[in-house]
Amino acid sequence: MKLLVINASPRKGKNCYIISNYVCNILYDNNINYEIINIWDMDIEFCNACGYCDKTGVCHKTDDMSQMYKKFDKSDGTILISPVYFDSVPAKLKSLIDRTQSFFASKYILKRPSIDRNKKRLGIFIHVGGSKPYETQFMGGQITVDFLFKSINTKLLHNYYITNTDDVDLKSNDSYKEDIKKLIIDLKNKG
Repeated sequence: MKLLVINASPRKGKNCYIISNYVCNILYDNNINYEIINIWDMDIEFCNACGYCDKTGVCHKTDDMSQMYKKFDKSDGTILISPVYFDSVPAKLKSLIDRTQSFFASKYILKRPSIDRNKKRLGIFIHVGGSKPYETQFMGGQITVDFLFKSINTKLLHNYYITNTDDVDLKSNDSYKEDIKKLIIDLKNKG
């Protein structure tokens, strides 16, 4: 099993970074191969809906997203860790998600998938909100991320939400750790 661990936060040493490192430690302890990807260190242009992928099944842009298409195709799953930005996800993650339009176009428009549709892939989405919980806090991000997992042919097994991280320091509060460990063990068992 080879998993992608995607950290969508630009803030090194903060909550998503801490969680990403914790996830990697669990994977390592359970002999699960993984690659950590900090998307803020990558050059990923935004999608401008040019329609190129609707005709070809691939994106014409040549940036770091080119390697992400290959990584998604070869992976056995993805664990995505993202902060909440205005009830959704950060712009850089949204750009990555939008650029998976080429997978979508190849599958549903051209009927010639550029990602292996027969490969079993499983995923987890961990969404981290700074404020105290409120009804719509994770709604926009969840809808957007659902499309990512569909595009990369990955069954989203678990959504896990962490709130109030502006007031609760995750370095000193371990309440989330056991929950995340259980989700990863479940993913391993089902993989």
